Amino acid sequence: MDEFMKWATGICVSSAVVCIVEMFISDMVLEKTVRYVLGVFMLCSVIVPLGNVIGDFSADIGNVGEFSGDIPEEISQQRIEYLQSEIKGLIENKLAEENIFPVETSVCMDIDESNRISMIRADIILERKDIYRVKRVKEVTGELGIESNVRVIGGKYEGYS
Repeated sequence: MDEFMKWATGICVSSAVVCIVEMFISDMVLEKTVRYVLGVFMLCSVIVPLGNVIGDFSADIGNVGEFSGDIPEEISQQRIEYLQSEIKGLIENKLAEENIFPVETSVCMDIDESNRISMIRADIILERKDIYRVKRVKEVTGELGIESNVRVIGGKYEGYS
């Protein structure tokens, strides 16, 4: 019953605020816009408290517990994956400008406690026919400020450089 009283009081106060504001807008150029905003304000003053009551109800049932997981950790992991894909694309674009097309490019990185990238390393795999381009790949990634491990696959030359 107490929630209902708070809701009714909120609607009354909101109505009073809207009436007072409407008294001052009678000759304004933006009268329609102000009336629209006031209408949205009134609608929110009616609906938002209902959302709080429904939220309290679901908390009583226990559904909220399953949403209280490690959301900040998930967001941080998504951010890392996004940055990795962006850095991978940057490396591949720079190498494509040099007519170097790796078989595979992967980026390893970590974000420290102060939300800064603490380590970036790129693992790049080239075909045997591109063995003479290993040095240029390392130069290009070095220009980007990224440490790289270049691996050549195929035949007796397979290995890291």
